[in-house]
Amino acid sequence: MKKTAPTSHPISGLFSLLLFGLFVLFLLIMLLFSAQIYQQSIKKADSETDLGTVSSYIATKFRQHDVQDGIFTDELNDIPALCFRDTINNQDYITYLYLDDGRLKELFTADGSSAQANAGTAIASLSDFQIEENANGFYHIFLQSTAGDTSEFYLHSCAA
Repeated sequence: MKKTAPTSHPISGLFSLLLFGLFVLFLLIMLLFSAQIYQQSIKKADSETDLGTVSSYIATKFRQHDVQDGIFTDELNDIPALCFRDTINNQDYITYLYLDDGRLKELFTADGSSAQANAGTAIASLSDFQIEENANGFYHIFLQSTAGDTSEFYLHSCAA
């Protein structure tokens, strides 16, 4: 008895190739969507980290100056600012935190000097920075990143 070799049908090879092609196509689509989601997550995390860093910076400055008359709000060239007073060798100095040209800036200057807002050092890029001094020593701080994320918090001066 003679055994014959199994023959393959041309459709089965085509079906296998088509199945492999579909697998590769779905794999590429999944990779593209995963990359897009990853990029969005990184952007969001970076923005939140930036706001967190700025919030921590403001809170640290606030705590460093939490003494009688050490914290107040004022204006620097008609720009609202959160101000911190330091006394060094019987001379008063003011540190201004304010928003100028899309940047949170800090300016350390002698009290009574004719300081200009453009002389400050840039701390971070923000689209909005608002300070509101409330009753009983509370300060409401509002921050908005350039990406549109917001953060707001209250700080309380124990010296008030």
